[in-house]
Amino acid sequence: MDRRFEERVAIVTGSSSGIGKATALRLAREGAAVCVSADRNAQGGHATADEIQAQGGRAVFVQANVAEAEGCRRIFDETIRSFGRVDVLVNNAGITRFHSLEDTDESLWDQVIDVNLKSMYLLTRLVISDMLSRGRGSVVNVSSVHAVMTQPGGFAYAAAKAGICGLTRAAGVAYGARGVRVNCILPGTIDISLYPPNNRETDRAAWQPSANPAQVLARHGNPDEIAAAIAFLASDDASFVNAAVLVADGGLLSLLKDF
Repeated sequence: MDRRFEERVAIVTGSSSGIGKATALRLAREGAAVCVSADRNAQGGHATADEIQAQGGRAVFVQANVAEAEGCRRIFDETIRSFGRVDVLVNNAGITRFHSLEDTDESLWDQVIDVNLKSMYLLTRLVISDMLSRGRGSVVNVSSVHAVMTQPGGFAYAAAKAGICGLTRAAGVAYGARGVRVNCILPGTIDISLYPPNNRETDRAAWQPSANPAQVLARHGNPDEIAAAIAFLASDDASFVNAAVLVADGGLLSLLKDF
């Protein structure tokens, strides 16, 4: 495997499982030192960091709530303390909640927006000065096809994912000329466990069939496929890609169905 991230340092949020874990492992295999972060699944976060180290890579785990400024500061400070700088930020942490508008109270709305969108503002704001001081850096924000098209009940989730695209474009326009590229990726249905911690199997069984009534590639995606796309956006191979939205959905958004 190419060593595109040799001597570089990456932060990957929500990296205890799924896309985040696959991305942390991918960047580490390509040479990056990685700050692995997670909040509720500390065991999974430790496991990701341990796996990187077992493969000969460098990693540190930070348990932190990215929805709060204090948690983001902890991630940033520990990365600087451990590795000295930040070259790549992958804002991946997120939660999925689908409810009717009547059942989406203010606390639920705030939770979804804070974890999925506010966290990206907070952490990007922290790392940007460090990147600008060296005239280079890459931020990759993980959004969703729900930023473009959604399903019943996707009020807060769709709003947050669409907001990520707006934040990405604004940051890419603001900092691209100073050497910092900011892009985002829109995964389709990926076989991960991004579900509430309680009744996870029930939620998974209920959510997956309706999420993709027809798969263009006749299958769901997998975290490694999204990690590969994220690694591309973060690497110098994408040196002319900035303020962009990359769709990685197997063709789902291109499917015209039931017309």
